[in-house]
Amino acid sequence: MGLTPGQQRKAQRAVHLAVAGLLLVYVYAPPVAGLVHLIRWVAFPALVLTGLAMWQAPRIRRALGRRRSGRRPGLAETEARAVTVGR
Repeated sequence: MGLTPGQQRKAQRAVHLAVAGLLLVYVYAPPVAGLVHLIRWVAFPALVLTGLAMWQAPRIRRALGRRRSGRRPGLAETEARAVTVGR
């Protein structure tokens, strides 16, 4: 069906590290004209998006799961979550 959460983390981490390496090359290498546009319009947004995706992965997965199942959290689930978070 899709990637397991562990496989997804590994793939995101690999992309994130590869793009970070490209960003390091951009910072420490002599200026290259084509690299500027690649970093500005592809690499940096990819770095931000993969970072956010890794950070918020559980929340995104829960939201997509609810959306696919067509259900919304009920009052009991919201209260249970509030009690758990409050501890």
